[in-house]
Amino acid sequence: MVHYQMLKHLPNDALLTLLNILNNIWASGKFPTSWCTSIVIPVPKPGKDTYDPSNYCPFAVTSCISKVIERMINSCLVWYLERNKLISPMQCGFRKQRNTTDHLVRLESSAREAFA
Repeated sequence: MVHYQMLKHLPNDALLTLLNILNNIWASGKFPTSWCTSIVIPVPKPGKDTYDPSNYCPFAVTSCISKVIERMINSCLVWYLERNKLISPMQCGFRKQRNTTDHLVRLESSAREAFA
């Protein structure tokens, strides 16, 4: 199993090799089957009856390398969508330098203007 600390301390040559492997996986669309599975660990909710299965939160442990490629794909998609203005300017959640608090501020401003 590969851990984040191992990836963090890889020399540049190894990082380039890993990047080539990830690019080949992306181009072929064939992900290793081990990346498509995860180990689910049920974590009990605090103060709840542990005999009731609905009182557990599933915690999935997946491959670190698969998470790296997920982040790479997400970054590429977000970059493409932002660059081509395919995301509404009103979309604030899950975007850099924006958050859902922006909508609350807009709502508060609109309410103040309406009362004024």
